[in-house]
Amino acid sequence: MKKQAFTLVEIIVVISIVVLTAIILIPNIIDDNKKLHTISQWKHTYKNIEYVFSAIKAQTTETDKVAIEKTRTDDEREVVLCDLLNPYFRMQSVVDPKTYKTYFMDGSLVNDKSEYYVKNLHTTNSGMIIGVKWLLVPSQAQNSLPIAMMTIDLNGLKKPNKWGQDIFGVNIFVDRIEPFGEEYDEMLMKSDCSKKGKGISCASYYNNYGGRLN
Repeated sequence: MKKQAFTLVEIIVVISIVVLTAIILIPNIIDDNKKLHTISQWKHTYKNIEYVFSAIKAQTTETDKVAIEKTRTDDEREVVLCDLLNPYFRMQSVVDPKTYKTYFMDGSLVNDKSEYYVKNLHTTNSGMIIGVKWLLVPSQAQNSLPIAMMTIDLNGLKKPNKWGQDIFGVNIFVDRIEPFGEEYDEMLMKSDCSKKGKGISCASYYNNYGGRLN
């Protein structure tokens, strides 16, 4: 009995199905791989930041404390904080916030009225952009409230410059640091860390839960 050969039309149909399937699946696979890489990169970076602040806390002298207490403005306090961070991150050039635009995960612009807008920005020797923003005067410092915040753009000036995609934040307390969103439960983190959210809580969502792709 002779084997029935595939016709040219049948072969074209099969190839078309394979190609269409690939077109649909490959972008999703690429996006998932990018997300996994970002999650891994952020978790590694956060561990480094934890180490840096533990080292700063151990090595901070009375002179450093007095320098902060004597500051009169948040700008002056941010300069002192940058001086403390500089040996670890080797900050280089200052980044102009007017040319370096950042966005929330939902695509909206982070303007200068937003609490997440940071003007004190520096590039580092590793290519990241680090921003610092002072929140409380030293006399108001207490363990339950962050005294400052720090933002980290993992790939620097390269786009997308979006929260939760390459930008993450850390709250700085008197005695510790915490990734943004730590005060929320997993569901709230996940809701914010989506295309409809701001992406602020991605710092905690990725660090604590790995992002849970499904």
